[in-house]
Amino acid sequence: MSSTAIAAVESRNWLDLPDEVTAKILMKLSVIEVIENAQKVCVSWRRICKDPSMWRHIDMSNLGDLHDKFYDLEKLCFHVIDRCQGNLIGINIDFFASADILRYIAERTTGLKRLRLFSCLAYGFSDEGMIVAAPKFPLLEELEFTLCHFSVEALKVIGKSCPLLRCFKLNKVSSPFDDSECNDEALAIAETMPGLRHLQLVGNDIKDDGLEAILKGCPHLESLDLRECTRLTDVKKMCADKIKSLKLPNDPKDGYPFFPGYVGMGYPGNDDYALDFSDFDEDDDLEYDDYDYPSNHDDDDDDDDDDDDDDGLSDYDMYDLL
Repeated sequence: MSSTAIAAVESRNWLDLPDEVTAKILMKLSVIEVIENAQKVCVSWRRICKDPSMWRHIDMSNLGDLHDKFYDLEKLCFHVIDRCQGNLIGINIDFFASADILRYIAERTTGLKRLRLFSCLAYGFSDEGMIVAAPKFPLLEELEFTLCHFSVEALKVIGKSCPLLRCFKLNKVSSPFDDSECNDEALAIAETMPGLRHLQLVGNDIKDDGLEAILKGCPHLESLDLRECTRLTDVKKMCADKIKSLKLPNDPKDGYPFFPGYVGMGYPGNDDYALDFSDFDEDDDLEYDDYDYPSNHDDDDDDDDDDDDDDGLSDYDMYDLL
């Protein structure tokens, strides 16, 4: 490379990039990287980071070592939900989903299309939160519960409340010593989700009659993932000429984001597992120090036009999130 070319590269001002290009680059960062670092670089990046379009798709599944630092992830989630200003389309939440978060989403957006919850048992997440929130998500198209437990009643409410649901993933750890209610979830799906095109039931305790009910109740199914569904006995025969893409109980778990061994005993292990928002086209100034939980939150937006204020996670704010 000539000295002239090198000088041109060295003198390039990355702030001259169009806002939409910068936004696409910043969207590759994690939530915490945007809040704590990117928005502090300059006024231009701060403005882009605070634009509601940056937060239409929120991925809180790849938070690195946040759990080791004892952040208040729920408070952080409330904050970024507020930033989308009602335009949230999709959200991933790992480990810390709660009824409060679902209620907060339901109160502040009307166009949610994708929801993914992973391993929310640790936070004591119950049916009630999903039963209350589901009717507020009538446009939901894709839903995933992995290592989460919801009752048959909750699944029925979801199915009846979300008529546009096309993709449903209900993944768990098979219970070889529990012979009760094996088909209840399958029957709920068959009864209330007739529009499904894609269904994933990795590790489900479904039996043959439950699968038969799904095939009859969901006539538009194109793909069906039954890996680790060890109670099924005659999948190929039952699904012959009905399902375009079929994964059998003993098929390899390639692409499934768990460590080898028991399904569900590991944690997400590849970037492909994160919800893919790439096929969708498509600010408030709340300070962490002043942020309240949903029960105390004032629905009126704070209109703070002072761009010199820092709503990132400063050293002082970190203590608020402990």
